[in-house]
Amino acid sequence: MVQQSNNNFNGGGRSVRPTLAHVIAYSDPKAEHRDTVGVLEDYAFTTIACLDAYEATADLSYFRFAREIADAMIARFFDPTSGGFFDTARTGPADSADEQTPLGILNTRRKPFQDSPTPAGNPVAAIALLRLHSYTNESSYRAHAQQTLEIFAGGADKYGMFAATYALAAVHFTQPHSQVVVVGKDEVADRLYRAALQKVDLTQTILRFSPDAAVALNLPPALSQTIPNLPALSEGRSFAVVCSGFTCQAPVFDAAVLSQQLAERARPAA
Repeated sequence: MVQQSNNNFNGGGRSVRPTLAHVIAYSDPKAEHRDTVGVLEDYAFTTIACLDAYEATADLSYFRFAREIADAMIARFFDPTSGGFFDTARTGPADSADEQTPLGILNTRRKPFQDSPTPAGNPVAAIALLRLHSYTNESSYRAHAQQTLEIFAGGADKYGMFAATYALAAVHFTQPHSQVVVVGKDEVADRLYRAALQKVDLTQTILRFSPDAAVALNLPPALSQTIPNLPALSEGRSFAVVCSGFTCQAPVFDAAVLSQQLAERARPAA
């Protein structure tokens, strides 16, 4: 599957919802090309891809893209009555792309849960929304994810390995999220960043910023009020901050101390 956006995509704000197209690659080069509206998986996977790109580059435009696509996904696919996401968008005049006729069996709406063979749309959508919640503290993202997970909870255990993505989504929902933010561009920052990478955690993300980029306009809402106001930043010192549950610990300046802090966080409570 390939995702692509049309000309409605606007990375600068959230007033224009992006629309995605579902692109089908035919083995026969002479096959007729047909435009098909995007399905749930297109939106869910693109949201996650944009969040991954943000975490890899610290370029906030990717975060904005992720947020816009997720908002469009909720508007077009979420079932406000029973919860969960349909695989195809509701039809109506709100979005011109939604007025196109779905291709083949895509005309039948369902709520994909089972991984077969690729990760299913609903748990992937839930993961995307929970990751967005960890950066924004917007309760609506978590609420939509919770409603999505709840409607499948009663029968998830019957699907075995085909519910693997649902299990990952459940971990994202039940375990506290955290961000390790490293600021600096010297050897101290390099050591802190390497120490953060040593601890693999499904619900932990690692962000690195140069000192001049650690400003409110370049940070997601959950971090924009904390990181730019730390004295270490104005002092020109490289540091790392561990934030969990929208609360940040004191900055650390030594890789060994950071490793200990992350190990203590990972240790189960007695």
